Amino acid sequence: MQLPFASSLCLLIVTCLHGDGAFADALDETSWETVESSDDSTATKRHEAAAVAVGDNLYLMGGRGNRPVEVYDSNTKRWRVIGDLPDELHHFQPVVIGTKIYIIGAFTCCYPDEPSVQTIHVFDTATEQWSTAGNIPSNRLRGSAGAVVHDGEIYLVGGNTKGHDGGAVNWFDRYDPVSKDWDTLPDAPHARDHFMAVVVDGKLVAAAGRESDQPDPFDDAVRQTDVYDFSTNSWSTGANIPTARAGVFAASAGNEVLVAGGEIDTSGVALSTNEAYNVRNNTWRTLNSLLQGRHSGGSAVIGSKWHVVSGSVRRGGGDSNETSSHEVLDLNTDPDGDGDGLSDSDEESIYNTDPTDPDSDDDGANDGAEVAAGSDPNDRDSDDDQLEDGEEINEHLTNPVSADTDEDGISDGDEVLLWNSSPLLMDTDNDGLDDADEIERGTRPDLADTDSDGLNDGAEIIAGTDPLKADTDDDGLSDSEDPDPLVAQGEGGQTAGSETGGDTAGETDAGSGDDTGGNADSGTDAGDGGTGSSSSSGGGSMGLLPLFLLCLWSRRVVRQRS
Repeated sequence: MQLPFASSLCLLIVTCLHGDGAFADALDETSWETVESSDDSTATKRHEAAAVAVGDNLYLMGGRGNRPVEVYDSNTKRWRVIGDLPDELHHFQPVVIGTKIYIIGAFTCCYPDEPSVQTIHVFDTATEQWSTAGNIPSNRLRGSAGAVVHDGEIYLVGGNTKGHDGGAVNWFDRYDPVSKDWDTLPDAPHARDHFMAVVVDGKLVAAAGRESDQPDPFDDAVRQTDVYDFSTNSWSTGANIPTARAGVFAASAGNEVLVAGGEIDTSGVALSTNEAYNVRNNTWRTLNSLLQGRHSGGSAVIGSKWHVVSGSVRRGGGDSNETSSHEVLDLNTDPDGDGDGLSDSDEESIYNTDPTDPDSDDDGANDGAEVAAGSDPNDRDSDDDQLEDGEEINEHLTNPVSADTDEDGISDGDEVLLWNSSPLLMDTDNDGLDDADEIERGTRPDLADTDSDGLNDGAEIIAGTDPLKADTDDDGLSDSEDPDPLVAQGEGGQTAGSETGGDTAGETDAGSGDDTGGNADSGTDAGDGGTGSSSSSGGGSMGLLPLFLLCLWSRRVVRQRS
């Protein structure tokens, strides 16, 4: 199920221009400028790193040697160190959904056959805490891949399964961070790694990169430009990039994908070249070059400014070649005064939102995030489920335009506010009963064993016992301890019927025997008593019934979930 929830697309600028020519002319006239902080703070030198923008902040992370996470506030013009990553992570393209940064498709540690990282790591910029969001399937595991967000889902393209040792792939996958579903999509036309994917004009563009292998990882540059059209779910191949290179920086502006910097096998110095690909007319053109040639640093767009920071100034790695240099290019896009991802003109003419207020309806989600999610930036609760759109997008990860995200028959608001159940799971407590079924029965959807008798609610329903009553037959034994929880027990743990039968048999034999035959009758009594005991033993065997039913239920749940 595809859920269009909030997304801040990595490196995506939303523009409203009257013509490609006017934009192209404006961009041709702009040059890169060095960025100086207001307090002399700088980024940490690093390469094979990445950056992404969340609001007015640029987050720089990753790189060889487990470099720290740092944030640059574009308003105060200051860098701040946040802390370490969960592990040494490099060669990845981060993406943003709401306030969360997702790292998917990374390498860790050591050249040349760096292992791919299976865990999907998530950094919440609101709390500055790390968490995980599932794993890449083992048969699709790779690093150095391109990643983008489209309609609230993460798309992963290309990458390398063997670090720098000949495992370049053309795989294409989609990951839903809400449902945790992973879908394999049609392969891209060309395998590549060491590149960045970009979304522009409803299309994913994969340009530059290489197929890294040994003994020379730099020599197999990929010239072809691959384009995936989300509206037709199909790939095509565009014009070749003029300068073949890898380890590039990329962004989008207007109808163009911008590709800057990189490294190539014919030069020991990193490149400063900047070129633009127009997805509408399938042409490349040259723009003003970077001030500092570099590869494999971080870049992101804040407002109309494209920031490039860190990287290596020479081909390959080495600490001595790393830079902390920070420069910016004004893309001359339609201004976005409040930094909400929507141009001022679009806010006024299309969305009727306040271009001076990033959150026009004060629901905790900025206007651009709401438009990306499909919710109404002028309505605090677009789907009328009693949860504000900001809560759904940033906190619960539910769909702000669907009142029942997990389609279990209970609205997202009721699950969160009334039942303490998950609006993302049909069976919150994993007891084999859907949340709606539990509410109808009166059991708790957030507690697997409502009556605390040692048997979970689903097992009790299968066994025929009452999940709301710890002692279904009122015999003083909890259902989990009771040999037969559906029949009341007598003294000594025997069922009432079996105990009476045993006593009656013994009494009859004892009364009918004489002194001599009493012993004989006693033998008969033993046999009769044995018969009674057998009945009691049968009752004891019945004690295995709940366990047997529980096993059956467990097997049923396993089969259903597999």
